[in-house]
Amino acid sequence: MSRTYCHACHLPQSACLCAHVSPQDCPFPVLILQHPLEAKHAKSTVPLLRLALPDIRVEVTEHLAPLPQPASGRWWLLYPAEQALDVDAENMALPIADIGGLVVLDGTWRKTRRLLHLNPWLRLLPALSFSLAPASDYAIRKGPGGQALSTLESLAHVLNRLDPGFAPAPLHRLLKVRVAQFKAHQVPRGDDS
Repeated sequence: MSRTYCHACHLPQSACLCAHVSPQDCPFPVLILQHPLEAKHAKSTVPLLRLALPDIRVEVTEHLAPLPQPASGRWWLLYPAEQALDVDAENMALPIADIGGLVVLDGTWRKTRRLLHLNPWLRLLPALSFSLAPASDYAIRKGPGGQALSTLESLAHVLNRLDPGFAPAPLHRLLKVRVAQFKAHQVPRGDDS
């Protein structure tokens, strides 16, 4: 018997998230450059971002041509580069007028480093990072050291820092629902003793 899928969120009807989505406008243009292997990962948060922030653009590729300049300001890369401005730093005058859009890399740390290597123009963009993000609710995947934020959590935090009128709570609620779905379907491992 085949599964029935929701036409809006593209998940099986039993996991439909539509009742939990509160779409909102992005305060800046956002392009997510997603590694192709990450796009196939069931636990990727980019599909959730597409539901909650319908005006974002997602490119699934390893190679992307340099972006045309936005209508105003410049493209900024959300990535913890050495020269990145920390949106959480005290007394930091964030160059809001210069931020015409954000480029966000999606994938494991290894995959995002590959995207940077294959697209040298990304390293020429001014960069933003953060240091005081809230604890992650993304308990279904862990980064190096056992803790990392998902793309959804990272983008929600930075958008809220750049525009305090942007509400990250609807994104966090959507992520919690999805994480709970994954946890509910985990099969406990047998005891090997």
